[in-house]
Parts: sequence; structure tokens; C-alpha cells
Amino acid sequence: MTHDEFLSHVAERAGLPGLREAERTLHAVLGTISERLSWRAAQSLADDLPASLASSLRSGGAHQDFDLKELYARVARRDEVRLGFAVERTAVVCQVIAEALSPAALRQLREALPEPMGELFTPREPEAHFEPVHRAPRGRTLAEGRPGSQHPLSEARPERAHSHSVAQEDNPHGDTKLSSATGLTQEREQETLATAHPRSVLEGAGE
Repeated sequence: MTHDEFLSHVAERAGLPGLREAERTLHAVLGTISERLSWRAAQSLADDLPASLASSLRSGGAHQDFDLKELYARVARRDEVRLGFAVERTAVVCQVIAEALSPAALRQLREALPEPMGELFTPREPEAHFEPVHRAPRGRTLAEGRPGSQHPLSEARPERAHSHSVAQEDNPHGDTKLSSATGLTQEREQETLATAHPRSVLEGAGE
């Protein structure tokens, strides 16, 4: 990975406004990591990085013993940012470094650091790629003559239809429709108010 690729990855993942800010963050994290590594481990890490970044490792002082909390605090001071930003940017820089190192160099670096710090140097998981799935048409479109169903009415079997359906009779329920019915029992026998004799109705009502 080249120097410019390092800066681009850090700027993109950390949400930094430009490459200058990314470079400052990179050197802040590397300079702090070099203070936690032995001279030999720092030299081994520097050999796998671009020369412009390796200088921050080779300029580190004697090996010092501090924890993850102190690591973040030192990065915050070097990068001149608040502690929360330092935590996020340190994680991004360590991830990008892990992706640039050879497997042997990465293993050696993680073994040289205490476990919480070593775990920061973990490459990002590759993004999953999904293959497009093409399905054959099922013949349900209007252009194919089968809109919305695999069993259109034109292919139905009339013998299975209901006795009063349009598939069985030309005039379903014709005996009860006003337009074609012969009438209810009262109408056929002229026993309704409209057809009965007025006197009989009154007598019936008097009773």
C-alpha cells in the first residue's frame, strides 16, 4: 500500500476533511504505537510500511509500558483532538495498517502488544457480494394472456362450478331476480296488500 493509499483510506473511513488531517492522524497513532513497542518490533513494523510513515516508528523513544486508555490519551494529545475522536481515529489507523502488513508482520505486531491493543490491528471484513438472481417469467402478465393467475376463467372446468354460477346457467338466480322472477308465494297467490281486496284487509285487521 502506498503512502497516498494510506492517507485516502484513513481519511475516508475516519470521515476526515482532507489528506493533511489524515497524515497528521497517521503519524500521531504510529508515534504512540512506537512508544509501546520494543525497538526490534518497531523496526519490523517499519519495514512493511512506506518510508514516509516508517519514520514515525523509528523516531520513537524507549519501550514504555502503558495501557489502552493511555494509548488513546497520547493520540489525542498528538492529534490535538478530543478523546472520543482519538478512539475512533486510532481504530481506523490500526485497521488500515493491519490490511497493509504481511501476515507474518501482522502476527509479530499483535504478539508484541498487550491483547487489547493487539486486537485493534484487525483487517476489515471483506464486503459480501451478491449475485443477481434471474427468474423465468411465470406467465402471469397481461401480455401473456394470464393476468394475475395461473388458472384463468377461460380455462376453468364448468362441471366443477357452483349450480348458480355463470358457468352453469345462462340466468343464475333468475327465480328470485325482480327482472325475471315469477314472484314470491304471496305475489303468485295475490295475497299481498297491493292485490288483495280492501275490505278483506280491513276485516283481517279488525280481527
